[in-house]
Amino acid sequence: CNKTYYGDVGKTYDLELHRPKEDKVPYICKLTFNAPGDDFGDIVQLTFDSFTLGKFVSFTAEGCPDGSLQISEAQRPDVGGLWCGTSWGPAIYYSETPSVSIILKLLRLSKDQTGFNFDFRMAYKMIRKSDAVVRYGNPFVGITQVAGTPASTERTSVEYANTSMAMPVQMVEQHVPPPTKPSSEQFLGDLITGTYCSRIFTDCDRKKCRLQSPNFPGLYPRNLTCYYAVRQHEVPAGKHALIHVKQPRGQLVAVRARPATQAEPPPRELRLWQDCDVVQDYVTVYDGYTTREPVILKFCGGGEPVPEAISSGPEILVEFTTSPYGTFLHPTPPHSLHGFQLEVQVTFVDAESPTYAKNKRCEFWLRGTGGGVLASPRHSLPRNSTCLYHLRGSGPTPPSPTPPRPLPKFPEQRPGTVWRRPAPRPPQPQFRVWLSILKFHVGTSLSSTDEDCSTTLMVWDGEMMPLSECNDVACEKERQRYAERIGDPIQPVLARPASNTTLLARYCKDKVPRTCDHAILQNTSRPCSLGESFVSSGSSLTIEMRMVESTALRPVNFRALYEFVDLHQDGEPYGTGPCSRIFYSRSRDHYADRKFQGPRDIFLYGRGGSKNISCVYRFEGEHDEVVKLRFNKLLNGNRTCRSVTSPDFNRLLCVGSENFSVKVLDLPWPNAPPIQRDCLCSNRSLPINIKSTSNFAEVRFTVLSMDALDDYNNLFFEGTWDFVKTVPCLQKRRVRGPSGEIKYTSPSEEDEKNCENQPWLIDPGPGQYLYVKMHGIIMSNKTKCETKNRIVVHTGGAIHVSVCPKPPADSRHHVVEVFSDGWAVSSNAMILAPGQDPIRTIAVEFIVKEPASYTVTWLELTRRPSVTAGLQMSRDCEQRCPELDACINASLWCDGVSHCPSGYDEALTHCSVLLQLAPLHLILAMLAVVVVLSVVCFAVWRSCRQRTSRSISQHRLKSISSETAIIDGKEVIC
Repeated sequence: CNKTYYGDVGKTYDLELHRPKEDKVPYICKLTFNAPGDDFGDIVQLTFDSFTLGKFVSFTAEGCPDGSLQISEAQRPDVGGLWCGTSWGPAIYYSETPSVSIILKLLRLSKDQTGFNFDFRMAYKMIRKSDAVVRYGNPFVGITQVAGTPASTERTSVEYANTSMAMPVQMVEQHVPPPTKPSSEQFLGDLITGTYCSRIFTDCDRKKCRLQSPNFPGLYPRNLTCYYAVRQHEVPAGKHALIHVKQPRGQLVAVRARPATQAEPPPRELRLWQDCDVVQDYVTVYDGYTTREPVILKFCGGGEPVPEAISSGPEILVEFTTSPYGTFLHPTPPHSLHGFQLEVQVTFVDAESPTYAKNKRCEFWLRGTGGGVLASPRHSLPRNSTCLYHLRGSGPTPPSPTPPRPLPKFPEQRPGTVWRRPAPRPPQPQFRVWLSILKFHVGTSLSSTDEDCSTTLMVWDGEMMPLSECNDVACEKERQRYAERIGDPIQPVLARPASNTTLLARYCKDKVPRTCDHAILQNTSRPCSLGESFVSSGSSLTIEMRMVESTALRPVNFRALYEFVDLHQDGEPYGTGPCSRIFYSRSRDHYADRKFQGPRDIFLYGRGGSKNISCVYRFEGEHDEVVKLRFNKLLNGNRTCRSVTSPDFNRLLCVGSENFSVKVLDLPWPNAPPIQRDCLCSNRSLPINIKSTSNFAEVRFTVLSMDALDDYNNLFFEGTWDFVKTVPCLQKRRVRGPSGEIKYTSPSEEDEKNCENQPWLIDPGPGQYLYVKMHGIIMSNKTKCETKNRIVVHTGGAIHVSVCPKPPADSRHHVVEVFSDGWAVSSNAMILAPGQDPIRTIAVEFIVKEPASYTVTWLELTRRPSVTAGLQMSRDCEQRCPELDACINASLWCDGVSHCPSGYDEALTHCSVLLQLAPLHLILAMLAVVVVLSVVCFAVWRSCRQRTSRSISQHRLKSISSETAIIDGKEVIC
């Protein structure tokens, strides 16, 4: 006793103390072991082979009444922890300094000679620091592993900011490994001056930080509290640091958890929370830099991996506490490792992402106009935590004010009628929240008392009250810390729903009411449907997640897609379409920017489940105004279509795919189809200004065959509108009748100057079709025309054909014929369903750039009665054009003007009254004529014969009376 021992490296020295005599009690013996370095070693290893010193009573109070063993190191403060009791197996102690001392105290001997209470045999050995690879690592072995610069950064392709979200969303976390380099020596922290084992760790993203119990891997001292403070100072711009503490190798963890009365080795298990209060040796992990921070993990025992504990910020504190008294394990465990070693890792997440709790309160406010991906926090949450995700749509553009419609100037006067303004409609929300839960998984807890629905996720339609605030900043943390220490469960901080909030769904471990899990597979074949999602009734939706157990022990992994659906549309509602709007000239002052654009309602697009979209934007001005439109932006979703300027039609046409178009139409006449002006399907002509020819105009936005990737980010247009004054055209230019002609002369007369660009509308009668004819040829890419003038014909509200009115000489006699929509030869006639009657009007537009005169004629047609199976029509129509296979109006029959192309309506066979008689009557009439002519001829013959006989008789009488007569010297003898 009272000696200092040295030794050579690699040699083991045995040492034994004999039982003192009674007159030597109390017995005190101090042994000092020194390793000065070099061949004498740097570290001292003490192995207690056989140890009996008094009896062990308790870990906490008066635990060693008969005697004890105390270990101290020269460069460390004395902590006063004691060992006693009995052990027949080796217990190994490794010093942290070159000099260590042990003090044995025996206060009383056992009265019973069979129960010896003192036996001490040990060995000591000197070790070089370079050989202590378990504690310090092995810097000389060239093992290449991931360590050091730079730290791994959690990167996902999801933008959590309030920006528009386009599918597909890559939801698989990608940890990009940093460059590899040879592993360096383990960094065990900087010892805090004046403490035995408290250490500070900084910037562990560039170091191989390890948290170790004092004297690891040997016996750790008693009556000890160690603090391991880890802090990350250097954080990349726009990032937020998270500290990870874990140990996947359970064999490196052995914290005393069972009492000394066990007759068998302690099982290899990790104990948690209050189960560590038996021995009161435990490790506590705080989410912060002080012990007032929330506790996210408390464990003891060993032999199993330590769950990963992650801080919510760049600081984490690990506390290691041991009881004042202890005894060596009996029986001895299979391995001689004591204490723990924990690994430290630093990761970085986006600073603006909802992936970590700010100010230790798991409450997130997500506002904006776009969307993103929600996921459970990337860090550990303490027991009885509540997380709230407040999703609220809000944008810089409030809903445009809708002016009230004016009252009628001359209201109908009825008895008892009182004219009042209609009651204002309740304001509609500008946004709605579309939420799709992709995954909700709750891990299996190490605690067997956890219920299946102790961790739950609830979706609320509406607002939730914010989590309650403490008056004192540290009150809730201190309450939670105290409750964790004593092992009593604390009540979770619950959120309170607002009065108009309703519960949409509740998720538990084995109860998942509605998910859109196929979106995790990155399969873009179909989007999340409404049956797999939730849509709020207003602009707010709240997700509440409650956890009874710490997420370090029972991980919660949920992932959700959220999107703020923008319902705002400029203008006022028009018609029954979901995106059709109307703009009035009288309301122009209510719109500061006078902007109109495609809808941003995602449910109208392919990603929202729709296949087609059709929106009408109507502009109504005063009678002396026209509409001026300017298109600034257009996105066609990579459709194979382009806008081409056509000189034959004097406007932009859409060439290519018909699945996308923005068409501008004029409405010169009420209750008549519009006239198409320009068609836009690509941005090659933008920006472009378009002015209507009438005071009413429409813009039709149409998209067909959308898929799951199409939304307003790739199918969109934007423009501005205004009304400008002009001199109106007073001519209606709307004609009707069984037949007629339109004559156009350029230059126009003075009173027609304002109508030069106005089209003509031919309106057929009920049940009638139109046949329009003009001289010229149809224009095509190969057609030559000797004039720049054109005649454009519109049928069914769409452009039909462009006609060259002055073709080359060899085609001067060509005629262009146009029929109404729905017209077909009787044998090929289609049977239309009810309500499918085509638009039968025809509009004619003269595009005149050179002086000329043109004539366009029209003819109303009616289908000839057709003979169907089992049905015989009584008779065919009498007035018809065989070459058109149609009937015409009776007033046009034999009116002196040829209306049928072949002139069949003016043929002699139809217009002669005599030839129109029946065959029998015609035969009788001919017989009568023959008889009358025969009688007349016979009478004439008889009359002539009688007259001839009388003349001869008279001549004879005269001759007899004059006897003879000489004529011109000749003699005539009768």
